[in-house]
Amino acid sequence: MILFLDFDGVLHPFHRPAGAFSLLPYFERVIRDLPQVDIVISSSWREGHSLEEMKSFFSPDVAECIIDMTPVLNFLEHQYVREDEIAAWLHRAGRERELWVAIDDTGSFFSPRCGNLILVDPDAGFNEEAEKELRKRLSAEN
Repeated sequence: MILFLDFDGVLHPFHRPAGAFSLLPYFERVIRDLPQVDIVISSSWREGHSLEEMKSFFSPDVAECIIDMTPVLNFLEHQYVREDEIAAWLHRAGRERELWVAIDDTGSFFSPRCGNLILVDPDAGFNEEAEKELRKRLSAEN
């Protein structure tokens, strides 16, 4: 199973009232329970940070699950840019047939038919509802 992870609006509410990565401990708790999941960063943070820098935001054990980041595509050329970036990564990695889920706060980055998306409220971020859905999706597929 591959998890494509956004940061803003997921690992902290979009406007960061408690700072960046304020919800990271809750997310990491889920990943620790499901360590067979490969994480690929799909956040726009990948445009200004290296993979190693982004891994340093996480606890060492969870950082080990982070394997890559999606390519950056021009959002003006792609109607569903995040979904297209994920498809490009899956193709490049030769993993198109594998099960995947994306957790993101921007539904318009994905097609309406995308059943792989867990849509998070950007004002709440990774909350109990998102945790339950992520556990359900990741557990059901493994």
